[in-house]
Amino acid sequence: MNDDGTSNGYCWGQCVHEPPASFRTPMLVWTGPEALAPSSCDELATIDPETSERIPFVGASPVFIGRALPVADHGCPVCDCMGPSCALPSIVTASELGTCSDGPGDPTTPFHPPPGWDGSCVSPGFLEPEQFASISIGPTQRCTPFARGEPPQPLAAETGDVAVACGGRVESKLCPDPAEHCMLYQQQTRLPDGWRHCIVSDDASVEECPQPEGTADPRKVFSEKVSVFYDHLVTTPACTPCACDVPETNRCEALVYTYEDRACSDMIFFIRVNEDEEGSCVVPVSTSSLGSLSATWITNEPGRCTPRGGEPFPEVKRGEPRLLCCLPRES
Repeated sequence: MNDDGTSNGYCWGQCVHEPPASFRTPMLVWTGPEALAPSSCDELATIDPETSERIPFVGASPVFIGRALPVADHGCPVCDCMGPSCALPSIVTASELGTCSDGPGDPTTPFHPPPGWDGSCVSPGFLEPEQFASISIGPTQRCTPFARGEPPQPLAAETGDVAVACGGRVESKLCPDPAEHCMLYQQQTRLPDGWRHCIVSDDASVEECPQPEGTADPRKVFSEKVSVFYDHLVTTPACTPCACDVPETNRCEALVYTYEDRACSDMIFFIRVNEDEEGSCVVPVSTSSLGSLSATWITNEPGRCTPRGGEPFPEVKRGEPRLLCCLPRES
């Protein structure tokens, strides 16, 4: 050191220009596949050029770990609609109460027709008059959405590159140029593979690296834009769920008949049912048993169900973007 506080340039490390205020203090940064990333800063130890002693790196642990956005080519399934077709009610429930109540503990008895019922006479059982004070009949059914193709798989964390930054000692007044700072014991010629002298932005809005100005030595300015890394990055590629838009012209309306006997000969009542999701409730006017069901279509015009969904969501990014700028590579 000279009497005026300047230095003759005895920096046992790398002299660099002071970065803008929007960047953190210069650091040594490793970039590459996450599977190969160093877990500590131990390999950055240096040898004292005068005593040949091994000098451990000041920072034992990384001060920043950022992930680049993985490049993913994931497709979404093609959505379609089953059918379309009209289907007769599949849910029929009798109640001992005159209110079609089917809450917990209510005395109800299932009287469901078989799957794919075509309306012909069926006898799901036989209920005595004391079991049959009311009956609920479900709605007719319309369109069922389904997906053709497999949904995308979440991106694994190790599919993208990472940046691991280790902060060492940065001193002023050790370089010939007062505008430069010394990254002490961080010589460019002694860095292990994958490591570079870099700065990381502290402001998410920074998009450009500093460039040499005036008489600044371009070899000492962090002008090379390496990439944008995110701290605490989470990516969730996904697709909108498949669904079906039912057209207004869709009409599925039927008459359901109930009978006292099991051969559909002694009718009790009939009721009109449609696509109303709540179905229908009937309370017989007189006490009777319940033994069978039949049904006929009034209108069987399912129309065309329009599929929707299967669109990719934008990737969800969490964490602030950090611009990584490094000294230019030696040619």
